[in-house]
Amino acid sequence: MKKAVQLSTITLAFIFSLYSQAYSTTADIDKSRDRVKEGIWALEEAYFANLYKADYEAVLAIVHSQFLGWPGTVPQPIDKEGSTRFMKQLISKPTSCTFKIERGGIRVLGEVALTQYTISVNCSDTAAVAKTQSSRITHTWAKGGDRWKLLGGMSYDQ
Repeated sequence: MKKAVQLSTITLAFIFSLYSQAYSTTADIDKSRDRVKEGIWALEEAYFANLYKADYEAVLAIVHSQFLGWPGTVPQPIDKEGSTRFMKQLISKPTSCTFKIERGGIRVLGEVALTQYTISVNCSDTAAVAKTQSSRITHTWAKGGDRWKLLGGMSYDQ
């Protein structure tokens, strides 16, 4: 009887140990996944902050060489070169526009991430009249090495 109790105690201790390790590993994975998601949201913020500063090089530094996007105001999808022309036409010089990103959702699956959100941009015209424009954005990010790059995007002006 004593040996059976000892065996049961050892078995339970072993099972508890395995469960604790599994739970700890799951918590570490969740923390890592949260860091990845926050890093991608930071890239979204940097994309627009640099765009409105007309810092095209900084924007293009996070855009994948195989980029394909479809801004809501153009008739067909554009590649990275077309995106450069589009940015320069849209924001020809630094602006005082401000923006706010309202996160809709993010999914990360291995080396690919998808973000969906609404961006509201506030700009003042020459008469200091504030104009607000909102767009829904979907961006696809791909990880190459240790860096995430914007692979694709689509917007819809509201």
